[in-house]
Amino acid sequence: MAQAPQCVRRIESVEEYLAAVDAAFGAICGLPAGSSCELWFRGQAQIGFHLTPSIARGGRSPALEVVYLSKFKSLSIPYVQTSPAFPLPGGAPPYWSWLFLMQHYGVPTRLLDWSRDALTALFFATDPADPARTRGIDAAVWVLNPVRLNTAFAFYPFLQPGYIPNVEELAFNRHFGPGREDPATDKPAAAIGPLNSTRIVAQRGVFTVFPQAPSLTPLDQFDDSADYLQKICVAWESFDLIHTRLQHYGITRLTLFPEIEQVAGEIALQVQQEGILDTG
Repeated sequence: MAQAPQCVRRIESVEEYLAAVDAAFGAICGLPAGSSCELWFRGQAQIGFHLTPSIARGGRSPALEVVYLSKFKSLSIPYVQTSPAFPLPGGAPPYWSWLFLMQHYGVPTRLLDWSRDALTALFFATDPADPARTRGIDAAVWVLNPVRLNTAFAFYPFLQPGYIPNVEELAFNRHFGPGREDPATDKPAAAIGPLNSTRIVAQRGVFTVFPQAPSLTPLDQFDDSADYLQKICVAWESFDLIHTRLQHYGITRLTLFPEIEQVAGEIALQVQQEGILDTG
């Protein structure tokens, strides 16, 4: 197994972070910062965490997908106002709708969340609500070039390798669709999912989809990972400062989780910032 990429920089402020993101354009795009190149971002609470989907953590296996999928369908239907059609049988689109709903509600899947927004990833790396955030341990923001990752796949003969498909496309499902138990490669692919939740839209969510293999290799553990990945360390002693600055820029829990469950926390934050309460 290859060694995970090391941190290219340890940042202590939002300004240093944005400079590191700009440098990533040159490193994994091979282009000046002002050139056109799409990068995806993922924030994680600890630098030691690998890029592994939840279904392959904690002793779980991708083979358990059918079990999680079946149980989620059985138990969630009464609570889902507009539920998708049953995924099996019935083709790829309803299957992916179910899988992305599972991801949304925290059920283990072979999906790994990314964002097109660099500041969103920094929010999650420093999020005080994340139980994995630990004093004395730096966080990380991973930067991915999805086009370079997808050069491993020739989804269409009339397109250059590197195309980023929607998960519902037939060409994508030949590699990653339901029931595909003999993947041609153990590498995940970058893909666009169904916009079936307000969170995905608000967080500018995109995904890497891992194959239905007996075991999964973390994305950062492939021999060529340095070609399409960089890791930016976030200094643990700067978490609170960075998180406060992000709130100043309008990156808050309510903007990223636009749901009524977050309203109470947003009110408390605004009351605190506006000095309404007399704490003297």
